[in-house]
Amino acid sequence: MPGSDSLDNARVRAFITREVLEERMRQHAKYGQQQHRDRASFKPVEFEFPAMLAHAERQINDDPETKTWQSILLEQVYGAMAADELQAMRQGLVQAAAVLMAWIEDIDTRPALGGDVDGS
Repeated sequence: MPGSDSLDNARVRAFITREVLEERMRQHAKYGQQQHRDRASFKPVEFEFPAMLAHAERQINDDPETKTWQSILLEQVYGAMAADELQAMRQGLVQAAAVLMAWIEDIDTRPALGGDVDGS
């Protein structure tokens, strides 16, 4: 049932979390500790373009007929990229990670795993 939050969903979330952590460990084993710049520079265009994209995705998400997991995720990612402070960027990335988990949870709790992409 859409919107239900039962013990079964908690188990699904625990399984997803374990999968993500295992994948992160695999990446660490392959690439080592990764440390990259957050941006190429701090020129205004690096904030303006992602902000424009986040706004476009937000407009899509305002309409239930066009809102998709993809548009929700992109709004969060572009919003994080548009943040001009590290803490705000981090918060946006956590929100994007939560959307990814929710999307995977939706896929995993459909009547048939890998059900229709419309969530049914």
